[in-house]
Amino acid sequence: MSGGAIPVSVIGLGAIGREVVKALRGRPGLALVGAADPAFVGRDAGEVAEVGAAGVLVRATAAEALAGAQVALVLTASSVADLLAVVDACADAGVDLVSTCEDLAYAPLAAPDLAHRIDERARAAGITVIGTGVNPGLVMDRLPVTLAAACVRADRVTVTRVVDAAKRRVPLRAKVGAGLTPQEFEAGVAARRLGHRGLPESCALVGLGLGWTFDEIRSSIAPVLEPRDGIAAGRVAGLRQSAVGVRGGRELVRLDLEMSVSAPEPHDRILIDGDPPLDLVIRGGTHGDRATVGTVLNAIGPTMAAAPGLRTVLDLALRG
Repeated sequence: MSGGAIPVSVIGLGAIGREVVKALRGRPGLALVGAADPAFVGRDAGEVAEVGAAGVLVRATAAEALAGAQVALVLTASSVADLLAVVDACADAGVDLVSTCEDLAYAPLAAPDLAHRIDERARAAGITVIGTGVNPGLVMDRLPVTLAAACVRADRVTVTRVVDAAKRRVPLRAKVGAGLTPQEFEAGVAARRLGHRGLPESCALVGLGLGWTFDEIRSSIAPVLEPRDGIAAGRVAGLRQSAVGVRGGRELVRLDLEMSVSAPEPHDRILIDGDPPLDLVIRGGTHGDRATVGTVLNAIGPTMAAAPGLRTVLDLALRG
């Protein structure tokens, strides 16, 4: 480990975890000192990520991989409940935690009791716990809140994100139901196997950042059934999902997400009705996988500098 480099442990060596390991190898100021994933126990983490030997053997559990680390990058669970054991391990080791767990982005929404438990545990241990990523964590929450800093007054926020699933990893295409019948899609939504997690959390974060309270956050999800290249007629090409923050019967925040195969004109758009009105478009959209790696790595320094406890991306500087 080079002098002054922050020692980092990576928990979870799936597709994103392996990309994080690759990025760490070329990132000045950061050093990989531990890794955990039961699927790769005993192998060198660098070889698992196909970047050459890193001198770090993969352990079975997070607790075994935290020795010498200051920050753990946790790239495994989507549910706050599934993250509790890792939070406890980090608290015992005095290691800050940055995770792509979607529900952790704003844990008080879906799991208020668990959020309180994590916050108390983190404060007692003097560590910071943060959920981040590209979505939730940046495009549909932090970025519109940041953009609204240019407004004397913000009245309504609308964010639209269109993602071409054909250009993303196979797991994403499966998550959006590409190739299923409409009946299979509906069954998958009901069983929570399909759909994008974290959209209501993003809506809540926008409200938090702008000082708005909602009476409710309404969520919906529907299949994309228009003809698309590579999808048989009558089959699902992907999904359209929304989260809407409502107060007094009025929409204050609306987040619309489409992830589908061969989606036309992929883009991210943030529209703020206010003074002055703002309309920002990212042509082609923000690349989900690469931006996830970037947001995780850029959160390391700000997380270490933040006050102990369970925090949100709104508490952090954009990058360290």
